[in-house]
Amino acid sequence: MLGFIGYGDAAQAIAKGLHETVGVKEMNAWSVVLEGSPVRDENGVRVYGSLKELIENSDLLFALVPGAAAVDVAEKSAGFLKPGQLYVDLTTSSPKDMKKVEKIIKATGAGFADGAMMDTVPKLLHRVPVTLCGPDVKEAEEKMNALGMLIDPLGEETGKADAVKLLRSMYTKAHLACVFEMLEAAEHFGVTDYIMEGLAKTMDSETFDQGMNKRCAGGVIHAERRSHELLCAAQMLEDEGFPALMSRAGSEKLKEIGELDIRDHLTHGRPATWQEALTCLTERREELRGEKENSPSRLQ
Repeated sequence: MLGFIGYGDAAQAIAKGLHETVGVKEMNAWSVVLEGSPVRDENGVRVYGSLKELIENSDLLFALVPGAAAVDVAEKSAGFLKPGQLYVDLTTSSPKDMKKVEKIIKATGAGFADGAMMDTVPKLLHRVPVTLCGPDVKEAEEKMNALGMLIDPLGEETGKADAVKLLRSMYTKAHLACVFEMLEAAEHFGVTDYIMEGLAKTMDSETFDQGMNKRCAGGVIHAERRSHELLCAAQMLEDEGFPALMSRAGSEKLKEIGELDIRDHLTHGRPATWQEALTCLTERREELRGEKENSPSRLQ
């Protein structure tokens, strides 16, 4: 029996997909914001009045609580778990917290896997892609595949699934923050449509991979100049009374890369792809780290 620890939008969407598409007729759930009821909802889910009741009546458990509550919920669940049950944490948490959750759950004798949902759950329901890892990843993959879920296993090391999601978020969410910072100022200057049309032509003229190659390859070489450009943008926004959090942060990051002086220390020629740009960045950091470790002051 599948049980949801937390029965918010994501859990309800997964339950809906399993009920309507796969034909799962009975599931369980518990939520701090819902009262237990003996009557199952339209998805065939019975919401229990306590976490204890839910766990005692479920063998496969999906934890779908806010990420900040992942460790706390694992601790509360531990008193009721037993060998033979499988606890799959699908919250978005840090790899460090997921390792804590693993330790808590495995101490009970129950199985554990760490998963991260990689797309919009209300849209894709139970077919949302899930990256999965942890000590019992194979068992979890088998059970979740049997439910028609889309699983991408990443091995037995807990935390990798969340690391993938958080790293993707660094691009998608930080990019969104930059967009809002830009749009507010563009509206103030009366050039919003002009800016958006121009960006659309640029972005639509190449694939994502082509764009990444161009921007990353040029970025490690011209980071200092681009840092200054972003600093000017930040100053412009602030002069007009707008916050420039993303522009200033971007300027600082590019300034830090520029100070590595990669352009004058190229060992493989100028990079042409994002992979080559990353190699240049990594090798230069290692070179400077070696110089620091071997400096006379460090050796004395």
